[in-house]
Amino acid sequence: MRGKNVCLRKEIKMDITDLYVGQKVHYQPVHSVDEWENGVVKEIRNGRDGGVWIVYHCDGKWDKFMDYTSTFTDLEDIKLGWR
Repeated sequence: MRGKNVCLRKEIKMDITDLYVGQKVHYQPVHSVDEWENGVVKEIRNGRDGGVWIVYHCDGKWDKFMDYTSTFTDLEDIKLGWR
């Protein structure tokens, strides 16, 4: 593609065994390079390999993340660390 910048994101399959409760992650859907949101892993349930429960909004009170509602998020849409 001459004259256009093309950015390809290398997809690395997240392994649920790499995650732990309290770990900082960020949500970034596979279909988007510009959309992301920081969060903290709240729950990893046995028998549910496709994702984990993550807290995204807690008014900046990340040390109290366990007191907030979490959202099930697909493993393919999360990356380690915050952006």
